[in-house]
Amino acid sequence: MPAPQRTPAWSLHGVADAALWLGWIGGFGLCLLTLTAFAGETHWLLEVTSHFHPHYAAGLTVYAVIYAVARRFRGTAVFAAFALLNVIMLAPRFAPRETAPAGSTEINLLLFNVLTSNRDHAALLALVESEQPDFIALLEVNDAWLTALAPLSTTHPYSRRVARSDNFGIALFSRLPLTDIKTVYFGPAEVPSIRATLSLAGRPVSVLATHPLPPGDSENLILRDRQLAEIADWSSTSPVPVIVLGDLNCAPWSPAFRKLLKDGSLHDTGRGLNPTWPVKPWWLRIPLDHCLASGPFVAVEHRIGPDIGSDHFPVLVTLTLPPAAQ
Repeated sequence: MPAPQRTPAWSLHGVADAALWLGWIGGFGLCLLTLTAFAGETHWLLEVTSHFHPHYAAGLTVYAVIYAVARRFRGTAVFAAFALLNVIMLAPRFAPRETAPAGSTEINLLLFNVLTSNRDHAALLALVESEQPDFIALLEVNDAWLTALAPLSTTHPYSRRVARSDNFGIALFSRLPLTDIKTVYFGPAEVPSIRATLSLAGRPVSVLATHPLPPGDSENLILRDRQLAEIADWSSTSPVPVIVLGDLNCAPWSPAFRKLLKDGSLHDTGRGLNPTWPVKPWWLRIPLDHCLASGPFVAVEHRIGPDIGSDHFPVLVTLTLPPAAQ
């Protein structure tokens, strides 16, 4: 009599099935985060989830492909649909740039959150030497940073510097003449911004460098949003073209950022993902450092600079200002 066949305790097919069922947990989590990202205005924790649409899109696309290969088409449809929702949020950043009108005047800008504890001062000076920006906005500067950046006084003689030890120091350096330079405070957070007027092709332009608080809790979220709201009020009522540079501690897809653009009559000069923070780990990166401009300006370039010791990458932007209407 033949011995009865024994059923193996496990099989490759069974392991695959178990993995796919477990995969539902991760995929469902990404779907849930996608939904909470659209409810960012209701709670500070939900607002934090609004910054990571690229990550949700990438993760859900991987899930959709895996489930399609496994012929689990219900899962494929769900994950693909949620991936598409995230892609729709990202799509405006991939629109083609405008073409600058003939006769426009260029200005080259450098924005960099230096990280107060960063000691690689020479790397920033080398970047300035290489890129030759007309205007530099630096965040998180302290006394050590300003001492190390003394050589900029030769190439960029117009400046305002506010050193602080709490990661909210700020400084402007310009090779173009600046007037009406002021340290200003938007909202009740008591962190400084710097506002100045420069002349571009004979036209006054108002430039603001700012660094709101990170929204790590509900109080900081309120303070950040109050600062952005007051910046929007200032921008929308400015009689001259406006440029805003800063680590705004929000990604382009957050409700606070979208409200700033709308209420401030501003447009985002960035295109693509252009993540600026954190330098490490790379897979968490999101765009927190921004250059915004009012209507007349056309961005011809917006790119991310090299790793020079901070937890942020520098941002290099070329804007053009069309000739004034006659």
